[in-house]
Amino acid sequence: MKALLLPLLPLLLTTARPAFAADAGPAICPQIGEQLTEDLASARQRIGRDGHVRVEFEVDARGRARLVDMDGTRSYRTPVRIALDTLDCRAGTPQRYVLDIRFADPVPLAVAAAASATVARAEPR
Repeated sequence: MKALLLPLLPLLLTTARPAFAADAGPAICPQIGEQLTEDLASARQRIGRDGHVRVEFEVDARGRARLVDMDGTRSYRTPVRIALDTLDCRAGTPQRYVLDIRFADPVPLAVAAAASATVARAEPR
């Protein structure tokens, strides 16, 4: 029943590997979708309207996320900024991420399954 209360937060994730990247491996946030969905689940309920936020951030060599740019529904920017500060990322070669986060009411299960299949096919740029 809890899953039905969570808002739909599809994340379209892209990474841009810097030209100076070494063989040390990328700095990554392995469960970024799950982390952000959990951290932002209550924001839609508190704010009470649909919204969209596009956020660009870097994960440095120590695994810390640093906001680069954010655009979208103003009322959702603070919750997204707070969620970025709590990301659990691994150290490595710095990486840049671009996320599109949509805050919306839950959709029927059949539609949600089709949407998650679409998101699962999103590929890094």
